Amino acid sequence: MSILKILGLVFLHVALVTPGVQICQDPDENAYSIITCGAPGKDGLPGINGINGSKGEKGEPGLPGTPGKIGQTGPRGEQGPAGPKGEIGDRGASGPPGLQGISGPTGAKGERGANGAPGAPGTPGVAGPPGPKGESGNSGPAGPQGPKGERGDSMAPAIENLKLQVTGLDRRIRDLQSNLEKQGKVLSFTKGVARSGDKIYIINGVEATYFDAKASCSSSGGQLASPRTPEENQAIFSLRKQVDKHAFLSMNDMQKEGDFRYPSGETIIYSNWAPGEPNNVGGKEHCVEMREAGKWNDENCTQKRLFVCEF
Repeated sequence: MSILKILGLVFLHVALVTPGVQICQDPDENAYSIITCGAPGKDGLPGINGINGSKGEKGEPGLPGTPGKIGQTGPRGEQGPAGPKGEIGDRGASGPPGLQGISGPTGAKGERGANGAPGAPGTPGVAGPPGPKGESGNSGPAGPQGPKGERGDSMAPAIENLKLQVTGLDRRIRDLQSNLEKQGKVLSFTKGVARSGDKIYIINGVEATYFDAKASCSSSGGQLASPRTPEENQAIFSLRKQVDKHAFLSMNDMQKEGDFRYPSGETIIYSNWAPGEPNNVGGKEHCVEMREAGKWNDENCTQKRLFVCEF
């Protein structure tokens, strides 16, 4: 290194530590000048804005910013229109059994079912007393006229007339005997007697099913009571009131539910049903019983009740 460069470096060092001195380098790198700087000049006037440069190319996207805080829930919007019906999903597993519900009201009375097959024959009952002798039948048509007989004596017509009278008396005697037997059975049967018109009603205080009661009245020459007027119903009630128990009557709807008939098959012409009756509870009430105040109720024919016979 030349002495001049060394000296230049020394001067440069001195100049750097001396305030207000500016060092300049000549174009010739080997020469340095030391210039004492004056006070800074005042700022000049602002220059005229330059022309906007052309738009630069789009820069690379910046890094994602920090997510903002979740805002408050906005008000619920109006319900949109129903979407299309989706496909039926797979059937879910069966849930546990629910609690037993409250029993509903009693349904309307159903139609009577078809008759079941006949049951096995029951044990024969004890033979009842013999029934009354039936009435004589109608006379048959006259037979062909026989040949003319020989002339008899004058007593023949009187004898024939006498024979006819004897035959008629014999028939009346048999009828009286039959009536006496019938009345004897009635008296042995009765625990109470009532009358309405030409009908006699009797009660014996025995309880039986409808079928046994019907057979008992029939074996005594009568039938189960069949009231056809309020007066007859009241006469029967006067007997039922004495024992204070329900009593079977003759009517039933065994052939057609709700169509109550007398044993003869005739539809009943008078009734005195209690309020709400007949109601065929359980579908098994096909007979009629008399209750308080002479009111009727449909009842199961296999129940045992008192019964009133009609003669």
